[in-house]
Amino acid sequence: MNNISADPKGSSSKRLTNIELLRILAMFLIVVYHFSWYGNFNFPSSAISANRLWTQFMQLGGKFGVNIFVLISGYFLVKSPEIKINKLVKLWFQVFTYSILIYLIFVISGVQSFAIKDVLKSLLPVTFSTWWFASAYIMLYLVSPFLNKFLYSIDKKTYQKIILLLTFCWCIIPTFTSHKVECNKLNWFIYLYMIAGYIRIHLADKHFSGKKYIIYSLICLALTYLSTIVFDILGLKIAFLGNHAMFFYTIEKAPIVLASVFMFIGFLNLNVKHSKVINTVSSATFGVYLIHDHELVRNFLWNTLFNQTNFTYSKSLIIYSIFAVLSVYVVCTIIELTRKHTIERLFAPVSNKVSNIISKIVEKCCSDKFLSKW
Repeated sequence: MNNISADPKGSSSKRLTNIELLRILAMFLIVVYHFSWYGNFNFPSSAISANRLWTQFMQLGGKFGVNIFVLISGYFLVKSPEIKINKLVKLWFQVFTYSILIYLIFVISGVQSFAIKDVLKSLLPVTFSTWWFASAYIMLYLVSPFLNKFLYSIDKKTYQKIILLLTFCWCIIPTFTSHKVECNKLNWFIYLYMIAGYIRIHLADKHFSGKKYIIYSLICLALTYLSTIVFDILGLKIAFLGNHAMFFYTIEKAPIVLASVFMFIGFLNLNVKHSKVINTVSSATFGVYLIHDHELVRNFLWNTLFNQTNFTYSKSLIIYSIFAVLSVYVVCTIIELTRKHTIERLFAPVSNKVSNIISKIVEKCCSDKFLSKW
């Protein structure tokens, strides 16, 4: 299995089209999920309709897509002995750029009122978790070298025991009780990172049937959606079940975790012909996320521009939702690719200088001479 980039944007001199295709699929499912989740659809649990089933289906792949992204990153990051400051700065600059530009656009257009608190939040998007995934991912990237040393220092059986323990606490228990055992977003990312690391360290020399594991994943997703339909039917008599029809959809539930891992293994072992187009589109996936899921853009897209609520009982909801999701994905991809070839290139010299300065500071702070003083 060949190396590719570990960052969420997939920028690398050597990228595998099978993994890049999986990135696109994962991000597309996240956009689909957001259409339904932020659409403010309010279907009564006392009735089953095609539109209700469709919006529930749209939410199936959201957390599945998030898990996929972390698994991809973990698989390739586990081989990195140290943090690459230039990549970290580049990632931070991308997040910072969208945070500032989006805020300015909405303030200048009069949609958002100016406030010092919002300015500060825009200047420090990672600190204030403007995008929860970006903040959690950057923290994961910062601790990854230390995780790697730990994962490579333990034997295979110990590694298995740790994964089993965390799976029981953070996956099995929530699946049956809906209660998490001291698990936050970063902890969850570390758990997925460890699973991906195990696949890379201990299973890289084994051959898996890509198509077979993709089928396994689709079966898990199908059964998860079937549980929703069953809860919908039972909800006609027991409202509580109808109101919790998508109980197994959340990021830590066993069916979603299994589907994510199976899909990742499947695509990892899938032979896909190199495609420059797919790789280019994939390089914009993280930008698609940053653009469409910024709080201001999110409210504008789903509540003002597309206003899904008006289509709650419309016969054209399915067609309309497909049009809306494709439009958002395509436009955001174009915007991100434009940013990469304009703003990113323009500020590349500054980014490199900042990276060099930070690298020197980190090197000095981590030197034996400095640490010995403490």
